[in-house]
Amino acid sequence: MVQTFFCFGIIGLWALGSASTTFAQTSKDGAPANASSAQLPDTVDKDYAAELPRVPPLSLEDAAKSLQVADGFAVELIAAEPLVYDPIAFAFDARYRLFVVEMRDYSEQETEHLGSIALLEDTDADGKLDRRSVFVDGLSWPTAIWPWKDGVLVAEPPRITFYRDTDGDGRSDEAQDWFVGFGRGNVQGLVNSLRWGIDGFLHGATSSSGAEIATANGADAMLALGRRDFAIDTLRQTMAAEAGGGQHGMSFNRWGDKFVTSNSDHLQQVADIDWWLAEHSSDVAFPSTRRSIALDGPQAEVYRVSPVEPWRVVRTRLRMSGVAPGVVEGGGRAAGYFTGATGTCIMDREAGFGDLQYDTAIVCDVGSNLVHRKKITDNQLFWSGERIDEASELLRSSDIWFRPVQIGDGPDGALYIADMAREVIEHPKSLPPMIKKHLDLTSGRDRGRFWRLAPEGLQPSLPPAPATLASKELVNRLADSIAWQRRMASQLLVEREATDVASELRQTARDSANPEAQVLALNVLSRLGLFTADIATSLLSSEHERVLQHVIRLSTRNRIALDLAKLTADVRPRIQLEVAMASMDTNISKQTREQWLANLFGNADEPLVYAALATAAGRSSWQLFERASSRLDEKHRNAWIQLLMPVWTKQLDTDPELKRGIVNKMTMSGEEAIAWRVAVCRFTARADIARVLAALTEKQATNLDRDIELALEDALDNSAEKDMFHLIRLASPTVRQVFAEQLLQPTRSEAAQRAVLSLIAWGETSLADLVIQKFSTLSPALQADALRGLASRTNTATLLSNAIEQKVVAIGLIPVEIRDQLRTSSDKGLAQKFEQLFGSVSSDRQALVEQYSEAISLASLDVNLLTGKEVFRTICGQCHRLGDIGNDVGPPLRQLSEKSPQQLLETILDPNREIDPKYTSYSLLTGDGQVLTGIIQDESPGQVVLRSAGGISNTVSRAEIVQMKSSGNSLMPVGLEASISPEQMFQLIQFLKSTASN
Repeated sequence: MVQTFFCFGIIGLWALGSASTTFAQTSKDGAPANASSAQLPDTVDKDYAAELPRVPPLSLEDAAKSLQVADGFAVELIAAEPLVYDPIAFAFDARYRLFVVEMRDYSEQETEHLGSIALLEDTDADGKLDRRSVFVDGLSWPTAIWPWKDGVLVAEPPRITFYRDTDGDGRSDEAQDWFVGFGRGNVQGLVNSLRWGIDGFLHGATSSSGAEIATANGADAMLALGRRDFAIDTLRQTMAAEAGGGQHGMSFNRWGDKFVTSNSDHLQQVADIDWWLAEHSSDVAFPSTRRSIALDGPQAEVYRVSPVEPWRVVRTRLRMSGVAPGVVEGGGRAAGYFTGATGTCIMDREAGFGDLQYDTAIVCDVGSNLVHRKKITDNQLFWSGERIDEASELLRSSDIWFRPVQIGDGPDGALYIADMAREVIEHPKSLPPMIKKHLDLTSGRDRGRFWRLAPEGLQPSLPPAPATLASKELVNRLADSIAWQRRMASQLLVEREATDVASELRQTARDSANPEAQVLALNVLSRLGLFTADIATSLLSSEHERVLQHVIRLSTRNRIALDLAKLTADVRPRIQLEVAMASMDTNISKQTREQWLANLFGNADEPLVYAALATAAGRSSWQLFERASSRLDEKHRNAWIQLLMPVWTKQLDTDPELKRGIVNKMTMSGEEAIAWRVAVCRFTARADIARVLAALTEKQATNLDRDIELALEDALDNSAEKDMFHLIRLASPTVRQVFAEQLLQPTRSEAAQRAVLSLIAWGETSLADLVIQKFSTLSPALQADALRGLASRTNTATLLSNAIEQKVVAIGLIPVEIRDQLRTSSDKGLAQKFEQLFGSVSSDRQALVEQYSEAISLASLDVNLLTGKEVFRTICGQCHRLGDIGNDVGPPLRQLSEKSPQQLLETILDPNREIDPKYTSYSLLTGDGQVLTGIIQDESPGQVVLRSAGGISNTVSRAEIVQMKSSGNSLMPVGLEASISPEQMFQLIQFLKSTASN
C-alpha cells in the first residue's frame, strides 16, 4: 500500500496540526464533549462507543470547498467516484491516458484481491477525466505503475508484472511477470514509486519489507536488494540494486538527483554510487549516501486545519494511561509535525510552484490532510530544503477524508494529487482492539478523487501527444519547458531504440542551448549504444556543471578513456566525485591515474568524495597522501588519516614503501610528529595501532615509548589540550598502567579519563582491574563508557561478573543492551552466570515509576535549571542532544515541552515500555572478538555503521562481522534511577521541558 502515509501507529506520531475546527462530538482541545463515558476509569473492557462517533464524508462540492490553497494557485477536481476508487499511484502514458493503481483492499483485505488498475481518459479535451476502463483487476495490494510500450508495468508484491492490451478494448489481455521476490510483511513498507529516470532506466523504491529478486523465468541469479532501491533495464528486463532506503515516495529532479521520503523524515536525498561500488570492492568506510535535507528537521512543523479525530484522542489517552500499548503521540501533542509524509515530487523552478530562482520539493502528509512545499537550494553534492509557506501550506483541507497519498507532475506542467478519500488511514496493528471494533477500516472503499493543482492561469492545454510524434520530433521535445514532456520524449526514444536519429541526438547533446536537453540526449545515446569518445571529448569544456557531470559519468560507464587532467583541479564536489570514479574505470596508465588522484587529494572537502578517492587510490593511497601532504591543513590531514589508516595498516607487511613512510612519521620529532601521533591515536582502532607498533624496530619502539611518556607527563603538568591524552594508546602496557592511574583521578578532566576508558576494549586485564577499582569514582557517563569496554571482551567481562557479585558494580547501572550482550557471550558458562545475575532484577518498572511520581509530586523544591542541565549533560547527553548539549544517537527531543512530567518520568525510568524500531539496540561481534553495541545508523552492500552511546560511530565491513543480532530493546538503559535521585529527577524534568520549549 502507500506505505508511508499509513504508518502513524507503529513507530510514530499523528500529525494533527494547529487545528482550528473540530468535530461536533469533540471539544476545542479534542476532548470528548460528552464526558460521561470519559469520566469512567479507562480499562481494556470499557465501552468507548460514545467517544468514537463516525465521521461522515462530505459531498464532492463540499469536499472541494474544504480545500485551502496558497495565494496564486488553483485546485480543481478532475475525477471522482465512480470514475476512480482508492487511487494510491498513477502515471500518464504517451497518449495522455491516466493509469491508476486502486488499492481497495487496504489495509486488511490482502487475500480478497480487490485491487485494480483503472485506465482513465479525457475524451473531450476539457481537462477533466470522463471515461473509465478496468485495465486489470483481481490484484492484491498493488502499489505502483509505469507505462512501457503498449502496456504498463505494475508492482503487486511479490512481483512486478507487465500488462498489455493487444486488441484495443481498454483491458489487458496479456500478462508477463518480470520480477518476483518483493516482501509483503508490512502494508506500510511495500515496493512503490516506479519512476522513469533521465538515465533511461525505470527506477523504484523497495521500502521496508525488503526484497530478494529473481526474474520470473529464474534465469538470473537472485538479487538481494534488502531495503535498497532498484533500477530496471526495460529493454533487457534486468534489474540492478541502487542506493535508496526511503519508505514511500521517490522522485528525481531535472539532473537525476534522487529524493525520497519516510513517514517521519519528510525530505531526504540519495547520492547513488552503488553501481560503482558494486564493481569495486573497498576497505574504506563510506559515509551514508542518504541524507535528511530539510533545514527545519525531519519532523518539521506542519499547519493543518482539519480536526482531531475522536479515536486518536481516545487512543492517546489510553496510551498515556498504559491501558493500551503504543507510543504516546508527540508526548500528548498529537499535532503539528510530519509523521505521515508521503509522495515527494520535485518541480522545476520554471513550473511556478515556488520562487522562480529555486526548484520546489513537494511532499504530502496524508495524516494531516495537506500538501507541503519547500524551496531546495543546491549545496554542491547535496541540496537543502527550506519551508516556503509561513504558518500555512501549499494545500490543506479541513476534511479528514482528504488523503493525498501520491503526487506527480503531468503533461501540462500541473501537479496531480491522488486522494484516497478514506475515513481512517492507519495501520490496523496500531489500533487497540477496544477502539478498532468501533471503526470501519474499509470506509471509503467506494470513493476516490484526483485533483489538479497549478499556478493560476495555467491551462490544461496539451501539445500533440508524444506517442504521435516522429522520433526527430521527440528529439526536439527533449528541450521542452515542461519536465514531463522531456522525460516522456526520452522514454519513447529508448522504447523505439531510435538509432535512426543518432545524428540529431548528437547535435542536441553538443549544441543545444538547453542543458536539460543536452543531459537527456547524452543519456539516450548511452542507452542506445551510441555514446562515443568524440561526443564526450567535445563536451569536456562545457561550462555547465551538470552537463559535465553526466559526460564524465557516462564515459565511465561506457569504459571511454578521457583526458581529465584539467578537471582534477576542479573544486566542485560533483566533478571531483566523477573524476575519482572515472580514474578506476578508464583505460589510463597507473602514472596518469595517480597524478589525477594526487591533485584531487589536496582539493577534496566532501566526505563522500574522500571515500571515493581513497577507494580509487587503492594501494597507492599512501604515496598520494604524501604527495598532497604539503597542501593539507590539520583538518584535511586528520580526515585522510581517519579514513585511510585502517587500509594502510592492512598493507604494512606487503608494501615496504608504505611501511617505511608510516614508521618515519611515527618516529620523527617535533610538533609535526606529535600532531601525526595524536591523529593516529584519535582515529585508529586497537588492531591497527598494534600493527603500526609491530612495524617498529625494538629501538624505535623504545624511543617512541619514551617520547609518549614525556608527552603525557607534560600534558598532566600543563593541563594540555584534551587530544594529547589520546597518546596513551601508543604507550607500552607498563606506561599505560602508570598513567592510567593518574588519569583516572576524579580531579582529572573527563577527556583524560575517557582516554583511559577507551583502552578497556583492548582486553588488558590489569587495566580492567584498575577501572573496576575506580568505578565508583567515575561520573555516570564515564561509568557507561567503562561498562561498554568491559563487556566487549570475554576476559574483561569475567572481571565484570565478579565485580557485580561482590557489589562493586551495581546491577542497576548496567544498560539493557549491555545486559543482552553479556547474556549472549560466546562463553556459555559466562553467559549463564550473567543470566542468573540479571534474572534477579525485576523487569516490572511500574512500582519504581509510582515511587518517583510520589516523590516528584511532593517535592517542595525550587526549580534549578542548572542542576537539571548538569544531570542531562552527564547522563542523558550520552545519547540525546538538546540544544548544544549531548549527542545525536537517540531520537530527537523537540516535542518534550509538550510532555507532562509523568510522561517524561515513565519514558526515563521505563524506556522499554514502547520502543521506536529505529532505535532498537543491536550487538555486533567482529572477527577479532570485539563486541559492539548501538543502533544501526546506516548500511550498504559492504558495510554496517553502528552508532553507540556517546555519539561514537563504528563502520564495520560485512566481511568482518561474525554475528549481528537485535536485542529487541531500546538503546536507552534501564536503571538510571541508580544515578538520579528523585530531587535530581525533578530538576532534570524541569530542564527538559524548559529547554525543549525554546
